[in-house]
Amino acid sequence: VVASCKPLSSGINAEYGGDTTYAVTVTTSNRWWAGSDNIWASVTIIGSTGTTETGVLDNKMYDDFEDGSTDRFVFPGMKDVGCIQCIIVKARGTDGWLFTSMTVQKVASYTTPVTFKNTNSVWLDADSTRQLKLCNKSKKK
Repeated sequence: VVASCKPLSSGINAEYGGDTTYAVTVTTSNRWWAGSDNIWASVTIIGSTGTTETGVLDNKMYDDFEDGSTDRFVFPGMKDVGCIQCIIVKARGTDGWLFTSMTVQKVASYTTPVTFKNTNSVWLDADSTRQLKLCNKSKKK
């Protein structure tokens, strides 16, 4: 199967959302105190045709972001951004959090997941200026 980054056609007005479902999979570092119980992170997905922002990464009634754990979050009704190029991870709350990688994929669209590595081990916390922009270095045709 050849991966495609072409946006799917949609009759839904982007101002009100869209018909694309994104899955965001995050691995929290296994370093001491890397996990968090009081962080509210969200992701802006930047693509070849626009941007969209997830809600808070949170699985209700589940302890997300534990040291060394991998958590998956699904966001339906989002705008299709074409080829996923970059993400901006923002954090709010009263805690710090260190993730090692984040993978973003359009669900059910035969696209290749795009993985972003936190290679500089940047901690995210409640500081309103703290956000992390990561871009995909590979060139897809």
